[in-house]
Amino acid sequence: MPIVIDIAFYAAFALFATATLTSFLYLRGDKPNMLAVTQRAISIAAGLLLVAFCLRWVNYGRIPLTTMVDIVNLLLVMSTGIVLMLVRTEPLRPLVCYYAPPLAALSLMNVAIGFKTLHEAPKELDDVFLAVHVGLAFLAYALFLIASLTSAVYIVQARRLKSPLNTARTAKLPPLEYLDATLYRLIKWGYPFFAITLILGFVGVYLYPDELGVRWWLSAKILFAVFMAGLYSFSFHSRRLGLLRGQKLAYVMVIGFGAMLAIYLLLSVTNLKDAGFWSSAA
Repeated sequence: MPIVIDIAFYAAFALFATATLTSFLYLRGDKPNMLAVTQRAISIAAGLLLVAFCLRWVNYGRIPLTTMVDIVNLLLVMSTGIVLMLVRTEPLRPLVCYYAPPLAALSLMNVAIGFKTLHEAPKELDDVFLAVHVGLAFLAYALFLIASLTSAVYIVQARRLKSPLNTARTAKLPPLEYLDATLYRLIKWGYPFFAITLILGFVGVYLYPDELGVRWWLSAKILFAVFMAGLYSFSFHSRRLGLLRGQKLAYVMVIGFGAMLAIYLLLSVTNLKDAGFWSSAA
């Protein structure tokens, strides 16, 4: 079983890396068939990670949602699934070539983590309530990740269109109105998922008081959740009311994601707070 998990896990990274190369070949302008190859590569890669996830579940008899490698695995599977749903629309298909390199970078990070922790047994998490809560949280974060990447693409495209030196890569991107609509759709999907996750989280505080400890409101995971809920709410309602759209909304999402990532890395590197999902340290 462990060797099969290894093969699925590392083969997935190889396919994400291949997708990065085929993305470059397509965007360079001389390999139009590479678009379909890129899409197929990331879909198979996500499938392999899902296989690794299921095999770890079978191997340990526990839902693998508690180690960092499992968290990133699931985030990659969900993020790739969201990407594949988005690019089914013909004008949005070239976006897959902009999503593939960041997914490969996330996969590379997971490979670095996986060298030591891939065969670490996950913490027991057999309660359905906790599994649903965690699964919805990962889905909301995956939508936030893809929304942030879409925002970055919007900003790049807006700047390129203003430049007199438009390239083949600019021409292959969807029009700005498509990118704006896609960004809003991702926020509209993520907002209710994260709202439900937050409500379930507060219910879980009382159902499982030992998971976060007495000072649960100071836990890093709670602070991240509040930040995410606020950002989702602000972005969704501002866009719906017409106060923020296009490039302004894109900047809000990119800056918000960058701030969250920077804070997470700071907490992880300095050990000021435990940013893990199940440790009770606050």
